[in-house]
Amino acid sequence: MDPTFLIILVVGLGALLFLNWRTRKQQQAKLSFRDDLTEGQQVQTIGGLIGTVVAVEGETVTLESGPGTQLKFVKAALARLIEDEDAVDDDGEDEDALAESDDEHVSETSSTTDEPRNAAFETRDELKDMRRDDRI
Repeated sequence: MDPTFLIILVVGLGALLFLNWRTRKQQQAKLSFRDDLTEGQQVQTIGGLIGTVVAVEGETVTLESGPGTQLKFVKAALARLIEDEDAVDDDGEDEDALAESDDEHVSETSSTTDEPRNAAFETRDELKDMRRDDRI
């Protein structure tokens, strides 16, 4: 075997191991918030639900998503901790202010007719029939 090939092989494997180690370390650091949860913190689940931590019991966490609505999750289902800075965009504007301006824009540009958006099909069954006919 050529010694140059061995050197390239060893350097390549070393680079792969180093990159894998760094990635794993970053993932562990990112998910370590699950071990340090306290009541009152806001978290987001992997399904997108945002709630406030009400209780932490071993491997389960009770979240309150709305007034009087409490849900239990396994800690592994929590995706990230929501910080106060997350509520503000990069431009410094609140998400609520952006949503209001979007609503105003939609109401200005929406049509005044009461027709459904997709008037091509009278019922949903017609669309299903067309799809079924395409498969035949």
